[in-house]
Amino acid sequence: MGFSGMFCLVPLKAEAALRYAPELGPAIEAEAALPASRDLLRWWQEKGSTGETMDRFVDAAGPSVLDERICLVYAAWERGHDASLPHLGVCIRKRHPAAALAFALGPLRCSALPGWFGDVILTPEDVVRTLPAVERAFTWTTEARRRAELLLSAALGTEGSQEDIDTLLDGIPPVWRAAAEAGRGLLGAQFVP
Repeated sequence: MGFSGMFCLVPLKAEAALRYAPELGPAIEAEAALPASRDLLRWWQEKGSTGETMDRFVDAAGPSVLDERICLVYAAWERGHDASLPHLGVCIRKRHPAAALAFALGPLRCSALPGWFGDVILTPEDVVRTLPAVERAFTWTTEARRRAELLLSAALGTEGSQEDIDTLLDGIPPVWRAAAEAGRGLLGAQFVP
């Protein structure tokens, strides 16, 4: 049986971010604190992003905590989405885009990002505070961008298009920056609709 994996990163009006952060934030933090989650990070930091680690990593980092709370995520997006700002959405058949992106970034770059493999809720203050680290994580030399593109392409398989790859590797900083400049929060989720 097939599935489609989604990753969306959406600016939220401040009141919506403040309303949903107390419900969603602790769930994301609890997921990251699980022994299995800590073991996954240690293993990935030791082994890195390689062909041998790809399937295990992407499967283990696939949707979990916000996927289980998707109705609450949808409610937050519906009530708080600021449609005047850019957002990011990627849907890929039989793959988990945010997990694949994390694999392509590698453990060092990924460790600079808040949240848990695409699951993140931030207040406007958090968005401003984390913007420099996000911009650094997605600053590419030609060689680093090419390597990340190859890793992401492999992790997405034949279902991932060049547009999906470019969106994932280049689309997050502009959304983050726009949210910071507008005084908005952010809600990102990796899920299976």
